[in-house]
Amino acid sequence: MADQPTDAPDDSQPQPPQPPGRRPRWWPIGVGVAIALVVVWAFATAWVGIWGSSPAYLITLLLSLAVAIGLVTWALLAGPPPQRSWRWVWTARGGLLVAGVVLLGLLIYLKPLSAQQIAIDPLDDGNGVTVDVSRSQIRLTPTDDTRSSGLAFYPGALVDPQAYAHVLRPIAEAGFPVVIFKQPFNLAVLDSNAANAVIGDPDDTVDRWAVGGHSLGGAMASSYAETDRDELDGLLLWAAYPVNDMSERAGLAVLSVYGTNDGLATPADIDERKPDLPATTEYVPIDGAIHSFFGDYGLQNGDGTPGTTRPDAQRQIADASISFLEALDASDAG
Repeated sequence: MADQPTDAPDDSQPQPPQPPGRRPRWWPIGVGVAIALVVVWAFATAWVGIWGSSPAYLITLLLSLAVAIGLVTWALLAGPPPQRSWRWVWTARGGLLVAGVVLLGLLIYLKPLSAQQIAIDPLDDGNGVTVDVSRSQIRLTPTDDTRSSGLAFYPGALVDPQAYAHVLRPIAEAGFPVVIFKQPFNLAVLDSNAANAVIGDPDDTVDRWAVGGHSLGGAMASSYAETDRDELDGLLLWAAYPVNDMSERAGLAVLSVYGTNDGLATPADIDERKPDLPATTEYVPIDGAIHSFFGDYGLQNGDGTPGTTRPDAQRQIADASISFLEALDASDAG
């Protein structure tokens, strides 16, 4: 009887190569997941500060999330990697890892110190003050416009600009317009000329301005005030000192308010930089105050131990600032 044909493969014949199975590329997946987790962490822990600040950090987070999703999607759907030398493979992996670590480091470092609720509440109209909030500034405008002077304010590094509303609100209630600038990534060094938006603006109704700021914001305010500008009469430093020597700067009233227990801009730092400010500079120490008391954003690493309460320190900071602006206003009227 003849043998019946069979479909079984003949093991004696060579078989064609089988295509490799699809396997994910784990390095891009790992980097993408890490970026996505940091973005989610930033939104979960600092949404108030992210939304209340300049949109630069928010846009960066969204772009980073898009990159993370793209990396993971590509790694899961792409075919098997082509055969390459081990040197090429590890160079590509190393480059991806370094780029991912740099991006993660920036996202973590730039996360803002969010304003506490006590600073959010003063952002409503009332008690003689109108509040206007845009993506570039927060403006506190007194309804009584008898004052001729105003304050242009630079927030401290990585601090949500809303965090200063509670301390600055009494200044506006005293009749002085206050503008708080929202800096890119909450770093005044990236926009040291932000005050140009109001100082010298022909459409602005304020005749004379003082520029001021907290910490790095104060340093950048001093840099702005180095040059004689129309409508700029004063410099207000909160826990800050000048970037450069401006001791010969004429026609500028300067007030330096600092905390005696400040661990970041210490009294020794303030004293050391006194020769860089005009000889007419006035100094107001706030006994027991620390660096973080100049706003409402919690405590900063490296700060000192407070020897007074936050409300008492902030009342003194606001009172000293109001007295400074009243003196500017009186000199302008004279």
